[in-house]
Amino acid sequence: MTLAEDLVNTYNIVRNVEKMPDVAALSALLDAHGIRPPAAPDEADLAAARELRPVLREVFGAPDAATAVTLLNDLLAARGAVPHYTDHDGSWHLHVAAPGAPVVDQYAVNAAMGLLTVVTTSGVERLHVCVGNRCAEVFVDTSRNLSRRFCSPQICGNRATAAAHRARRKAAGATA
Repeated sequence: MTLAEDLVNTYNIVRNVEKMPDVAALSALLDAHGIRPPAAPDEADLAAARELRPVLREVFGAPDAATAVTLLNDLLAARGAVPHYTDHDGSWHLHVAAPGAPVVDQYAVNAAMGLLTVVTTSGVERLHVCVGNRCAEVFVDTSRNLSRRFCSPQICGNRATAAAHRARRKAAGATA
Protein backbone atom coordinates (compact mmCIF):
# COMPACT_ATOMS: atom_id res chain seq x y z
CA MET A 1 0.00 0.00 0.00
CA THR A 2 1.48 3.34 1.00
CA LEU A 3 4.70 4.25 2.72
CA ALA A 4 2.83 5.68 5.68
CA GLU A 5 0.49 2.69 6.08
CA ASP A 6 3.28 0.18 5.84
CA LEU A 7 5.44 1.88 8.47
CA VAL A 8 2.64 2.65 10.94
CA ASN A 9 1.34 -0.89 10.65
CA THR A 10 4.69 -2.35 11.73
CA TYR A 11 3.43 -1.95 15.30
CA ASN A 12 0.04 -3.03 16.64
CA ILE A 13 -0.82 -0.64 19.46
CA VAL A 14 -3.82 -2.71 20.60
CA ARG A 15 -1.86 -5.91 21.16
CA ASN A 16 1.57 -4.29 21.71
CA VAL A 17 3.08 -6.37 18.90
CA GLU A 18 6.26 -5.19 17.19
CA LYS A 19 6.36 -6.22 13.53
CA MET A 20 9.66 -4.49 12.76
CA PRO A 21 11.86 -6.19 15.35
CA ASP A 22 15.25 -5.58 13.79
CA VAL A 23 17.30 -3.78 11.16
CA ALA A 24 16.65 -6.58 8.66
CA ALA A 25 12.90 -5.86 8.84
CA LEU A 26 13.57 -2.16 8.27
CA SER A 27 15.77 -3.03 5.31
CA ALA A 28 12.98 -5.17 3.86
CA LEU A 29 10.50 -2.32 4.29
CA LEU A 30 12.82 0.14 2.57
CA ASP A 31 13.49 -2.33 -0.22
CA ALA A 32 9.76 -2.95 -0.72
CA HIS A 33 9.36 0.75 -1.43
CA GLY A 34 12.40 1.10 -3.64
CA ILE A 35 14.40 3.12 -1.13
CA ARG A 36 18.04 2.18 -1.55
CA PRO A 37 20.19 3.88 1.09
CA PRO A 38 23.88 4.36 0.29
CA ALA A 39 24.77 2.42 3.46
CA ALA A 40 22.93 -0.41 5.16
CA PRO A 41 20.44 0.78 7.80
CA ASP A 42 21.62 0.49 11.39
CA GLU A 43 20.11 0.50 14.87
CA ALA A 44 19.88 4.32 14.84
CA ASP A 45 17.83 4.14 11.63
CA LEU A 46 15.59 1.51 13.23
CA ALA A 47 15.04 3.74 16.27
CA ALA A 48 14.29 6.72 14.01
CA ALA A 49 11.76 4.68 12.00
CA ARG A 50 10.03 3.57 15.19
CA GLU A 51 9.86 7.21 16.36
CA LEU A 52 8.28 8.19 13.05
CA ARG A 53 5.38 5.73 13.38
CA PRO A 54 3.31 7.66 15.97
CA VAL A 55 3.81 10.89 14.04
CA LEU A 56 2.32 9.32 10.91
CA ARG A 57 -0.38 7.52 12.93
CA GLU A 58 -1.55 10.87 14.27
CA VAL A 59 -2.28 12.00 10.71
CA PHE A 60 -4.63 9.03 10.17
CA GLY A 61 -6.57 10.11 13.26
CA ALA A 62 -6.66 13.81 12.40
CA PRO A 63 -10.14 15.29 12.86
CA ASP A 64 -9.96 17.45 9.74
CA ALA A 65 -7.86 18.29 6.70
CA ALA A 66 -6.36 21.41 8.27
CA THR A 67 -5.00 19.41 11.20
CA ALA A 68 -3.66 16.66 8.92
CA VAL A 69 -1.96 19.16 6.63
CA THR A 70 -0.43 21.02 9.59
CA LEU A 71 0.95 17.76 10.99
CA LEU A 72 2.39 16.80 7.59
CA ASN A 73 3.85 20.25 6.94
CA ASP A 74 5.54 20.09 10.35
CA LEU A 75 6.93 16.66 9.49
CA LEU A 76 8.31 17.94 6.18
CA ALA A 77 9.96 20.90 7.88
CA ALA A 78 11.42 18.77 10.67
CA ARG A 79 12.89 16.32 8.16
CA GLY A 80 14.46 19.02 6.00
CA ALA A 81 12.36 18.50 2.88
CA VAL A 82 13.96 20.17 -0.14
CA PRO A 83 11.82 19.68 -3.25
CA HIS A 84 13.98 19.32 -6.36
CA TYR A 85 13.81 17.73 -9.78
CA THR A 86 16.29 15.12 -10.93
CA ASP A 87 16.83 12.97 -14.01
CA HIS A 88 18.97 10.29 -12.39
CA ASP A 89 17.02 7.53 -14.12
CA GLY A 90 16.66 9.19 -17.53
CA SER A 91 13.43 11.12 -16.96
CA TRP A 92 12.72 14.23 -14.92
CA HIS A 93 10.80 13.73 -11.69
CA LEU A 94 10.36 15.37 -8.31
CA HIS A 95 12.24 14.31 -5.21
CA VAL A 96 11.34 15.80 -1.86
CA ALA A 97 14.05 14.51 0.45
CA ALA A 98 17.23 16.52 0.50
CA PRO A 99 20.04 14.87 -1.46
CA GLY A 100 22.02 12.73 0.95
CA ALA A 101 19.31 12.85 3.66
CA PRO A 102 19.29 10.00 6.17
CA VAL A 103 17.20 7.08 4.96
CA VAL A 104 14.43 7.54 7.53
CA ASP A 105 14.15 11.23 6.60
CA GLN A 106 13.75 10.14 2.98
CA TYR A 107 11.04 7.71 4.02
CA ALA A 108 9.33 10.34 6.19
CA VAL A 109 9.13 13.06 3.55
CA ASN A 110 7.96 10.64 0.86
CA ALA A 111 5.29 9.28 3.19
CA ALA A 112 4.24 12.82 4.11
CA MET A 113 3.96 13.82 0.47
CA GLY A 114 1.85 10.75 -0.27
CA LEU A 115 -0.51 11.54 2.60
CA LEU A 116 -0.67 15.20 1.58
CA THR A 117 -1.69 14.12 -1.90
CA VAL A 118 -4.50 11.96 -0.49
CA VAL A 119 -5.71 14.65 1.92
CA THR A 120 -5.62 17.50 -0.59
CA THR A 121 -7.05 15.64 -3.58
CA SER A 122 -9.44 13.11 -2.02
CA GLY A 123 -10.02 14.40 1.51
CA VAL A 124 -8.97 13.44 5.01
CA GLU A 125 -12.04 11.18 5.06
CA ARG A 126 -9.93 8.67 3.12
CA LEU A 127 -7.58 8.12 6.10
CA HIS A 128 -8.81 5.55 8.62
CA VAL A 129 -7.91 3.42 11.58
CA CYS A 130 -9.38 -0.09 11.42
CA VAL A 131 -12.46 -0.57 13.59
CA GLY A 132 -11.67 -4.24 14.19
CA ASN A 133 -11.74 -4.98 17.92
CA ARG A 134 -8.25 -6.53 17.96
CA CYS A 135 -6.74 -4.20 15.41
CA ALA A 136 -5.62 -0.61 15.06
CA GLU A 137 -3.95 -0.72 11.67
CA VAL A 138 -4.27 2.31 9.45
CA PHE A 139 -5.32 2.41 5.82
CA VAL A 140 -6.28 4.69 2.98
CA ASP A 141 -9.86 4.00 1.93
CA THR A 142 -9.85 3.73 -1.84
CA SER A 143 -13.45 2.54 -2.08
CA ARG A 144 -15.72 4.55 -4.36
CA ASN A 145 -18.20 5.45 -1.61
CA LEU A 146 -15.86 5.71 1.40
CA SER A 147 -17.46 2.63 2.94
CA ARG A 148 -14.39 0.71 4.04
CA ARG A 149 -14.15 0.25 7.82
CA PHE A 150 -11.58 -2.50 8.16
CA CYS A 151 -7.91 -2.67 7.20
CA SER A 152 -8.60 -6.04 5.61
CA PRO A 153 -12.10 -7.20 4.69
CA GLN A 154 -10.76 -10.77 4.60
CA ILE A 155 -9.35 -10.67 8.14
CA CYS A 156 -10.85 -7.97 10.35
CA GLY A 157 -14.04 -7.73 8.28
CA ASN A 158 -14.63 -11.48 8.45
CA ARG A 159 -13.93 -11.51 12.21
CA ALA A 160 -16.50 -8.77 12.76
CA THR A 161 -19.06 -10.53 10.57
CA ALA A 162 -18.53 -13.83 12.39
CA ALA A 163 -18.76 -12.13 15.80
CA ALA A 164 -22.00 -10.38 14.80
CA HIS A 165 -23.40 -13.70 13.56
CA ARG A 166 -22.51 -15.43 16.84
CA ALA A 167 -24.09 -12.59 18.82
CA ARG A 168 -27.33 -12.80 16.79
CA ARG A 169 -27.49 -16.59 17.26
CA LYS A 170 -26.86 -16.24 20.98
CA ALA A 171 -29.54 -13.56 21.27
CA ALA A 172 -31.99 -15.66 19.26
CA GLY A 173 -31.25 -18.65 21.50
CA ALA A 174 -31.79 -16.58 24.64
CA THR A 175 -35.21 -15.40 23.49
CA ALA A 176 -36.37 -18.83 22.32
